[in-house]
Amino acid sequence: MKSPQQSESSCETILLPDHPVFEKQPLPLTHLFELARLFQACDQVQQIKVKLETWVDVAAKTDNPADLRDLLLTDDGRVDRVPSIGLGVKEMFKQTEKERLPLLQKLVGCSIHLDVPKDKVFIPKLNPLDLAKPNQLNRTYGADRFISLRITDQLSSRLRPRGKKNYIQKGFEDFIHTPIRIGNRQFFVFLRKENFVWLVSVPKPGWESTKCFINEIFDLELNKEMTVAKWAARTSLLVSSTQSSINLDPQDIRRIPDIYSDSLVISRALLCSVADTLGLSYLPSCIEGHIRNKPFVWRLGVPAEDDKYLIQLWEDQIGKASKHIFIKFRVRRYDHFQKTFVLTEESVVVLLEKCLSMGARPTGKPEIMTDGAGIISRTAANRVCESLGRKYDTLPSAYQARIGFAKGLWILPPELNTSDAHPWIEIRDSQWKADTVKGHHFHFNVNRISRSVASGTLGKQLLPILAARGVRAETVCTALKDYINATISDLNSNDPLKLTECLTRSGALRQARCGILNRTAGIQHDPTAYRSFNDNTSDPYFNSEYSASWQMTRDNLSYMSLTPNQCEEQIVSMLAAGFEPRNRFIVQKLRKIKEDRITTAIKFKVPIAQSTYVYVIPDPTGILKEDEAFLQFSNFRDDSVGVKISNLLCPALVSRSPCVTSTDVRKINLVDNESLRETYFDVMVCSIRGKTSLLSLLSGGDYDGDQVTVVWDPVLVQQFHNVNLDNYQRANVDKLFEPVQLGTVKDCLLEAYESDAEKFVKLAQSIQIAGFFTPNDTGSFSIKHTMAEYVFGLDDPLTQKLGEVYVKCLDAPKAGLKLKDVNVKRLKNEFDSALGKIIKHSHGNYLIPNYLAKDPKFNFVGKTKPTLFKFRGKQHILDMLLETGRDLLKKYRGELDGKDIATHIARFRNRDEDLPRYFLGYKKMYEFNKTDQGGRDLWIGVLRPLQRGIDDIVKDWPKEIFEGANSSARDRIWESEHGPGTGSSGKSSKYTFSAQQKYEQLSYEKAFEYEPEPEDIKLYEIDLEEFKNNIRLFLEGLGPLGYGLLKASCLSMCANPESFCPYDLAFREICYLKAMASQTKKTNNSILNHFPSKAEMDLMSSRPPRGITTTAYLTSVIKTGMILGRSSNEAQNLEPV
Repeated sequence: MKSPQQSESSCETILLPDHPVFEKQPLPLTHLFELARLFQACDQVQQIKVKLETWVDVAAKTDNPADLRDLLLTDDGRVDRVPSIGLGVKEMFKQTEKERLPLLQKLVGCSIHLDVPKDKVFIPKLNPLDLAKPNQLNRTYGADRFISLRITDQLSSRLRPRGKKNYIQKGFEDFIHTPIRIGNRQFFVFLRKENFVWLVSVPKPGWESTKCFINEIFDLELNKEMTVAKWAARTSLLVSSTQSSINLDPQDIRRIPDIYSDSLVISRALLCSVADTLGLSYLPSCIEGHIRNKPFVWRLGVPAEDDKYLIQLWEDQIGKASKHIFIKFRVRRYDHFQKTFVLTEESVVVLLEKCLSMGARPTGKPEIMTDGAGIISRTAANRVCESLGRKYDTLPSAYQARIGFAKGLWILPPELNTSDAHPWIEIRDSQWKADTVKGHHFHFNVNRISRSVASGTLGKQLLPILAARGVRAETVCTALKDYINATISDLNSNDPLKLTECLTRSGALRQARCGILNRTAGIQHDPTAYRSFNDNTSDPYFNSEYSASWQMTRDNLSYMSLTPNQCEEQIVSMLAAGFEPRNRFIVQKLRKIKEDRITTAIKFKVPIAQSTYVYVIPDPTGILKEDEAFLQFSNFRDDSVGVKISNLLCPALVSRSPCVTSTDVRKINLVDNESLRETYFDVMVCSIRGKTSLLSLLSGGDYDGDQVTVVWDPVLVQQFHNVNLDNYQRANVDKLFEPVQLGTVKDCLLEAYESDAEKFVKLAQSIQIAGFFTPNDTGSFSIKHTMAEYVFGLDDPLTQKLGEVYVKCLDAPKAGLKLKDVNVKRLKNEFDSALGKIIKHSHGNYLIPNYLAKDPKFNFVGKTKPTLFKFRGKQHILDMLLETGRDLLKKYRGELDGKDIATHIARFRNRDEDLPRYFLGYKKMYEFNKTDQGGRDLWIGVLRPLQRGIDDIVKDWPKEIFEGANSSARDRIWESEHGPGTGSSGKSSKYTFSAQQKYEQLSYEKAFEYEPEPEDIKLYEIDLEEFKNNIRLFLEGLGPLGYGLLKASCLSMCANPESFCPYDLAFREICYLKAMASQTKKTNNSILNHFPSKAEMDLMSSRPPRGITTTAYLTSVIKTGMILGRSSNEAQNLEPV
């Protein structure tokens, strides 16, 4: 591969040289980018020989950029080592009408990845085209204007060392400042998010146009007082992964203040009067006012049980007033003429007798109680769900989203019967991150929506805190044993219905199905296109090479056999078709599921039936008392008792990740509340009373989308006791950090913006990428804190300090902070000194707890040394848990091995006669009447050639698996050097690629072309014309779907009994054959008589068999409320559609 060309005169990185032909024949970015990718695949000699006029001419004549690789790289074997564009993008271009291609171009994304430079030269590697990431930037401008550049983890780690800049850092900064040229387009860096950098293509002149674009996406003058670190963070909101939903009129956006710990209540009557005075057409949920020249916030409510009082006040607010209280209320309302939000203030006089004194104000600084949580009207929420194509029995309670430069979580209002017919949302001050230009287009971009939840687990960070606060390690080990015993017992069932029920309620299967829905949302997907079982091979675009790919479809089915990707789904499909649990394929998959579940559980993810993981929101009514919460489910099944539960009325433990100190887990009371019961499902509503919010206690969380683990298992909850917050002082580590960049937008950017475009763009780029050069100490202090907790205990001051530093390091890049160099050394010395007093160790090794000995994340090239230590003579809870889990795994593996040995021979000899019966039915027609000419022609022209071809595949099957495994290993080595997808077998995820090709070659079309052998013509005196006519009539009557079933039946007959070969090559057809045989047994008739009619066969072509997960299947599940929302019929989930 040739390094990119760099010209000092033009100061640009050239991936594809410019040429006058690009102006004469303009190409869309998809084609231009693909030409650059193919040009980059050529060596220096080949690049010199490339005639861009010819390449551009070829590209202009094809609508599909996926065709360019085969059209342009036809010699020297280069095409085999250039990864192809994904099948999804190929098919999308092929099936799109020509007039819609410009719209399609905006949906396809271009990406580059950048690795550690070789010979001090950065070589950006172009990736195959793929569907663009769904985000606000791509939806606003179209993905055909941008390129995303991913910085690899290896390069990222090399950019972060402390001290003077090295050559990699300097080279990277120069690379970022240099535009990238692809043909007649220039791309400039303008934005960064995490390990991705975004480049934009702008018209000439480049620097000036880029300057204008940067200001266009984020107005600098309006936000000139913002720090540059926050400016970089706010612009990254544009590329957050979101889904498009609804537009909102700016007049329906209500800006409101946050509620604080000292906020009080204002009556509806007084707030209505204030709203009229301020010119509002709506009633806000809270209002800000100045009283005695100090700001204060009131929330809507009932000041007292009687109607005498209008507003609550503290004693210091009343002061020496005798008759009246003056309050200057203020609100930011949208001005229709100015087309922006303006601050409006009006003074209101309230009679003192209408003010309820609440006594002395709480001491200390008020804490924000609604940080990041706004309100969305039911009308707006309904329209959001409709726009996403989701239907819910219960309207979701929470919506994590972005709108403008506001972000956070929006929840439904508590009032059920609302008269609002139009959508509106309330945005709190903590959510409003930046001001927008006049006439800004507000769109509600959805990240996630709250939905029904399942049981959760106890994690590695949570367990030590539980142990430190009184939970006995034996209790957790017993819970692990109970879970594993129950799991093995359920999966050992011989009852197909019980086994199906056990698999379908597993969290893994539910998550996979929900994930499929998210991936396929809004994408038209034909589950039968280009598969082994299809009827559309007459499609003029059909190319047999597409059916030779082992990629998975977007609904997690193998392209070849439509085998579901997940073991649980495979078994459910087979059981639904009629296979018995003793089927060898099912037994093998069940064994894998058993081992996976045990292995996952012993990796410090202890499943607890009475626990879950939910969004947390502030109480919009203000009714809940301190340390109270409300939690209600729409569809939660408690597997410990086997019933569904609604709302919880019990004490519970609440924790949030990360967990590092004793205060990061709190015991609270879950209560019932009539005002919350009708609205809030699958979210935990927390009290806004008290000195601090619950999430603030849990390692400094907020309500902008944080989720918490809730545990109400009575044994665990009873043993746990809270930390006394009055006697607990959390370590403050803020002074250990310093800002990476100082200054505001006004100080650093505006002057250059007005005077020098190139200087401004480079300054903006430097600010954006500053995070790449910021040392990341998260991993280092994570290990130190883990080891300190293991040796010194959780409540040791050093452990607490290291934990707080670790948590602060997690959010430091977003906040534009870094740990001071001097503090890094001081903390390291302090840790090493304290550790050396207890454990003797070499300073060249990192000590880690014994329970992390085999964790690959902590294996730093042999530099880690596991250490077994008992704090105060007690074995650590995670050591005990790991020991218990390994004993259980060893025990059950022994039992599984013994069961396999005892039953393997019996299962192997027990052939499933239902699968080959369809082929044998036709074969017997010939065997019983060999003199019949039609039966003889059928045998010679269809059945015998098919059987011979299948026999060859079956004989080669073991060899294919062995060679495929070796080939896959070679490909992984090659792809590690040359990029993903460049191996000789492409994106192979199976080891039987060539066998699948051979199976595909036995196609329905080729069956018509069979010519009888000369000896058969002579022996049977065959009339060729009549022979071909008989074959044609039989095949046309059978159809392509019927022939697919005939192939699968023959494969089952030729393969060894219970071999996996038929399931890997023709899974869907095998399920159909079994289902037909099951129906035959019910009616005691021939399978041929129960073969589907033509209408039924056409239906098969439009949907997969029962039990296979596709978009259509999951949509039907959604409609019945089985995955999202409430379930009216639990039994519906036992069997797929």
